[in-house]
Amino acid sequence: SIEKEQTAPKLTETYLGGQGTAAKILWDRVPPETEAFSPDNLLIFSAGLLDGTPVPGATRTAINTISPQTNLMAHSLMGSYFGPEMKFAGYDKIIIRGKSPHLVYLWINNDKVEIRDARHLAGKGTRETADLIREDLGQEKAQVAAIGLAGENRVYTASIDHSDASAARGGIGAIMGDKRLKAIAIRGTKDIFVARPAELFQMSMDARKAIMARHEETEALARERGHSPEYVQMAKHREALGDWMATDEDDSFHHNNFAWGNARKRLKDYWNKELEERWAALKHNNMNRQTGCFNCPKICHNVITMPGGKTFSYKCAVLKNLGADWRKARILVDSTSNCQCLSNQANKQTKKTRLAEPR
Repeated sequence: SIEKEQTAPKLTETYLGGQGTAAKILWDRVPPETEAFSPDNLLIFSAGLLDGTPVPGATRTAINTISPQTNLMAHSLMGSYFGPEMKFAGYDKIIIRGKSPHLVYLWINNDKVEIRDARHLAGKGTRETADLIREDLGQEKAQVAAIGLAGENRVYTASIDHSDASAARGGIGAIMGDKRLKAIAIRGTKDIFVARPAELFQMSMDARKAIMARHEETEALARERGHSPEYVQMAKHREALGDWMATDEDDSFHHNNFAWGNARKRLKDYWNKELEERWAALKHNNMNRQTGCFNCPKICHNVITMPGGKTFSYKCAVLKNLGADWRKARILVDSTSNCQCLSNQANKQTKKTRLAEPR
C-alpha cells in the first residue's frame, strides 16, 4: 500500500537535513530489537535540505536503515540527480516498510505513485535496470535508483546505484533486495519554494562565481578538447575546489593508508612514478570529458571510453587501483556497467555473504 503524509515542520527545524530527520524517524518507528531483515525495518531515502535550489553542490540523497552488517543504523550518501528530482516531485522522503512477495519497482511521477512488477528485471545490473525502466515508462528523464545482483541476493556489501553515484555504505542494497524492491524511478516537474528566493539566488550565484573563477575561461575548452594540454592545466585549477582525488594523479595516499579487499593489507610503496605515468596516460588518452552532479561546479566525474569497451564514468581512484591496466578496466566495465559498485555483480548462487570481522 502507499501512504502520503506532510513533512512536519518541527522535524526539519529540529533535526535539519536528511541524516538527522531519518535518524529521528528510525528511532521513533523501529523497535530497538528489530533485525535488519525484519519487515519492520525501514529503508529511508531523504533529499538534502537544499536539494533542487540554486545552492552549488546541494545534490545529496541520504539513505538510512538498520544495517545487516551491524544491526545498528546505517547511513549512506549518493549524489547526482535523485535527491533534487525528489524535491521537484514534491517529496522530502521516501520511506519503505515491509516486504513484497516478488520483485517490484516504485514509480513516482509528481503526485502519482505506483508499485509496478519488476520480475522481468531480475538479475539485471543497475544501469540496464534504469534503461529498461525508462523505456517501460516512456520517461527518458526519469531518475532511477536501483540494485543489482548483490542487492537481490542480500549480499552484505551491496549498494544502491543511481546514474554515476553509488550509496555503498552499510549494506543498504541488501535491505532493498530483502524488501524485493528492485528500483525507485522518479520524475518531478514542480517548483520549489523558499522564503527569500531572490536573496538565495544572488548568494548562490556569488558563491558559484567565486568557485569557478580559477577555471571559468578553460571550462569550454575542456569540453571541446578533453585531451589537450590546456585541459590538463584546467584540471589543476579544479584542485582549488577541494576534490584533489578527482584530479591528482598521485595515488600513494590510498595505497599507503588503506587496506584493500579481503587481504586487509596496506600496499605501502606500491604506487610509484612509473605507475603514475602509466595511469595518467591511460586516463587522458581515453577520457572524453568530465561531468558532475546536479548544479555542482566541481565536475569530478571522469567519463572514459576504453578501446572496444563501454563508456562509463568514475570518480577518485577506482581505476587507479587496477594498476593502470586497460584490459582489467575493460573487463570491469563490461561486467558491471558501473565501475563504482563491484558488489552488484556478486555470484548468482550467493544467497548471503557476511563480511570478515574487522580487526
